[in-house]
This record gives sequence, structure tokens and C-alpha cells, in this order.
Amino acid sequence: MMPRRQHGAVLLMVAIVLATVAALAVSVNGLASADSRSTQGDYEVRAAAYLADAGVAAARWSNQVAACTSKSIAATPLGSGTFAAEVPTTKGTAKKIDIVARGAVNGVTLRTLERKQVTLNDLSKTETVRLTKDARDITIDRTDDDDSDDDDERLWLAFDSAHALMYWAMSDIKKDALVLSAKLTLTPYGSNGAGGTVAIQRLTTRWDDDATWRRPREDVARWDGGTYIAQPAATAAVAGIATAEWDVTDLVNGWFSGQYPNYGMLLRLANPGPSLRFHSLDASSSRRPVLQVLMARQC
Repeated sequence: MMPRRQHGAVLLMVAIVLATVAALAVSVNGLASADSRSTQGDYEVRAAAYLADAGVAAARWSNQVAACTSKSIAATPLGSGTFAAEVPTTKGTAKKIDIVARGAVNGVTLRTLERKQVTLNDLSKTETVRLTKDARDITIDRTDDDDSDDDDERLWLAFDSAHALMYWAMSDIKKDALVLSAKLTLTPYGSNGAGGTVAIQRLTTRWDDDATWRRPREDVARWDGGTYIAQPAATAAVAGIATAEWDVTDLVNGWFSGQYPNYGMLLRLANPGPSLRFHSLDASSSRRPVLQVLMARQC
């Protein structure tokens, strides 16, 4: 896990990068289209919009890192412009703040954004929790559709013929929390030798303990090894006896926020190669999979 202050910095940097790109676009456009004022003006307005967004992000981030304060952001240079944010001062701890952010290019304010009652989370105090409630996992194997050879303490992956399904409920995360990071850790079952790349996919179908390669549960049609979003949520190289880790922050955030339903994740071997094995949730406490979440509570 990253130090807690770095997580807030990441939130700010997303907006800063966007603003920088926009600011650079203004400069490049000025060189390429010096005689096109309307085009230049359009780029400046867009750059100012990104700068104003950066001002909102900076105001929220700085007040969260400072343990729920309500302070304004002075004009801050960025690229060919500046951003600033006004925040009305409140007494004591600020739980929500109003933000008026401005983006200026070449000294002229071109964009103003107003955000009312922006919720703050206390980034100076974070909590780490290991999810345990309603957790389950299983291997689905194309060559063993009735699971007759299933080993409860082992998950195994084989290219295009064996996948692992994993699920954790989000109820261990406090309802008013902000998820800062989430990490999945698996312990190898023996050695994974030369190893391979393991992809984590977001499942789009509900499954249960009777899931097989052909069906996610008994009452639905076949799914042939799982139905999931094609773009991996995370990938990691696995080899030898080393534990494997995946950054699944976006995945957990999506489940926790309700952006998409939580049907769990599917782990698959991304490329042809030798099979891989990991301890399952039925293994001893020191070897079982861990989904660890770093969160910050609301102010």
C-alpha cells in the first residue's frame, strides 16, 4: 500500500495531468495556428476548463489532507495558465465545503466552476480492512465439469481451460468511506515455476458454489468459462514461490460505489503456458487469499 498522503496526491494529480495536457495543447496550437484566433481561443477556453477542474480537485484534496479544514487555494501557475479556488471558511471541522474554482489563461479568467456541499474525507486518518464477509472462491475446469476432482484448498489456472472465480461482499467497508486503494494477494500452492501473466476480469454474471465451466449456477444457461468484461481490471506476473499481488482499486471502487453490480472476479492465465496454482479461502489463515482495502472515513 502507498503511504496515506500519497493517495490524496494521486487524486489531485489526475486533474493536474489533464490541465497540463490542455495547457500544452494551447501552446502547441499557438505555434501551429498563429493566424487562427478563433481556434486559439477555443483551445484556451478548453484549457481554462481543465484548470478550473484542477482547482476543484486541489481545494478538496488540500482540505482533506489537512484533516477536514476549509481553506482557499491561491492562484497556482500551471502550464500557460493558473487555477485558484475560493472556499468559505467554517468554524471547526468541515464536513462539506462549497468551492468556486477559476481557470485562467494568459492572465484572463475564462472558466469558473462552482461546486456546492462537496463531501470531505479525512485523509489524515485512514483505516485498513481485510474483507472477509460472504467471501467464496472456486475453480472452474473445462475438463472436469462435475468438479469431482476439486481440491477445496487450491485454486488453479490453465490457459483457456481452468479459471478461478472469487467474490467478496463490500459490507466490511464503512458506508461513509472513500476507497483509496485495494490489493488482492494470493499465495502459491507449491511453486509456480517459470510462471505466467494472470489477468483479473470483472464478472458480469452471478455465480454460486455449484458453478462449473459450462454454467455459473444450475438455474441458468451455459457461459463457457465465465462471462466477463474483456478489458482486464488488473494483471500481474506470477512465478516461483513468491506471493502475487494485483491492484484492484478501480474494481473495488466500482462495486462499493454501485457503479456496477458485484458479481466478483475471474482470474485467468492470459497466455499459453504451464498451469498455476494458489491457495484458496479454505486454506490456513496465513495462506488464504487476502483482499485488503485502504479507506478514509468522512469528516
